[in-house]
Amino acid sequence: MSFDEVKRKEIKLYLLRKIQEDDEFVVSKVADAFGISMTSVKRYIDSEISCNHICQDLDRKCKYNLVYTKAQFNYDLSKLTESDDEIIYEDVFPLLNINNNAYKIWSYVLPEIFNNSIEHSFGKKISIYIYTCFLNTKIIVVDDGIGVFKSIIDYRKKNGNKDNDLRDAVLELYKGKFTTNPQNHSGEGIFFSSKLLDKLALVSDNTIFKTGFDGEYKIINSHLLSYAMKFSKKGTVAIMELENDTKRKSIDIFNEYSDVDEGLIKTMVPVFEACRERNPIARSQARRITDRLNAFKEVELDFSNCEIMAQGFADELFRVFQNANPNIKLIPVNMNEEVNFMYLHAIHTKV
Repeated sequence: MSFDEVKRKEIKLYLLRKIQEDDEFVVSKVADAFGISMTSVKRYIDSEISCNHICQDLDRKCKYNLVYTKAQFNYDLSKLTESDDEIIYEDVFPLLNINNNAYKIWSYVLPEIFNNSIEHSFGKKISIYIYTCFLNTKIIVVDDGIGVFKSIIDYRKKNGNKDNDLRDAVLELYKGKFTTNPQNHSGEGIFFSSKLLDKLALVSDNTIFKTGFDGEYKIINSHLLSYAMKFSKKGTVAIMELENDTKRKSIDIFNEYSDVDEGLIKTMVPVFEACRERNPIARSQARRITDRLNAFKEVELDFSNCEIMAQGFADELFRVFQNANPNIKLIPVNMNEEVNFMYLHAIHTKV
């Protein structure tokens, strides 16, 4: 069977994604997905090996791995200002083989992450690690400052917030529209970065803000994080990943969550992560989530990974808060049958 160039590229990218996921059944899944023989899949694998896009790796379940090229840049934070993000374009961008969509996304995200370290970390040094392969680009930014979550906690304390621990700081980043420097920033940078990238994780003080990653264990134990952290005993590590040929357009993301006149008007809260990777049970959990939600017009509540939702949590969020804020649209998504039952119970409860 002969495919055109578009179809062959589709097969190749699917194959590389399965190898990235370390899928033990990569050959059979590619064969099934495209209706081709396992022999044909193995020819694609041989071709990718010959192009140096992948290599054999017998320690992995799929027995292959992506081939990355690596680069590193180190900077003195004390000599940098916010206007110095041009360094990124001079040092990093020439190393990237990416399409226009990816270029626009990295052009937004990298300066945001870089400038956060310059302005808020109070550190002495910052390092950028670039890992590029045919499928995607991974970039890690490491500073040795006070840590992103501690910075948020300190600001919240100064402004009278009683609930202040590392997870409260993480929740602020999930919601967005939070900054420790409201005179000069809108607090939208990390929020939009998390929606633009395939994967984003901020790691500090053994605490993680993450989108796109399966779980904290994989991040904490990744060789990329271990490599970066050994150069910084404190501070913040930002791990970013994006496919080089991404179809995602930055303008679509901005249009989905923001308004030209009002800025960020919609947010998304991953409930399981917001409840510290536990099922939503208590009213106190719901109250933490609803704090500052009146800054938005729409709130998408993602119940992925939540097995159950208790009556107290549901009542506090979908009846008490909603009744007090009728102009805010709450949009629950990814609910299983049990969670959906409790949601319906809460919205139909009349007191």
